[in-house]
Amino acid sequence: MAEFSYIEQQHMIASLTDQQKQMFMASYAAQSKDRTTLLLVSIFLGKFGVDRFMMDDVGMGLLKLFTLGCCGVLWIIDICTISERVDTYNRLKAQEIIAHLQQQSLQPPPM
Repeated sequence: MAEFSYIEQQHMIASLTDQQKQMFMASYAAQSKDRTTLLLVSIFLGKFGVDRFMMDDVGMGLLKLFTLGCCGVLWIIDICTISERVDTYNRLKAQEIIAHLQQQSLQPPPM
């Protein structure tokens, strides 16, 4: 899958109001992950599962922590696939934020 680009992101938020777009950008900036950072974490701390913990994958993080990356096999696999996993993670986070913003706009204001 291709990198999660700015153009794709703009296409996803096209239906939001200006205020919702600003809220999206703030939330997305706080929750998204950087490919380069995660690659470096995966290379240097991946045997201990730190990269998986950062991507909210606690189960695999614990497996890698207690087995030292399954004797290095999962560590190598994760180094090779980290960019794709980060892009997928960022897409899902963007979709979650958009769904939350759209759900909020449907709720009547409190009286």
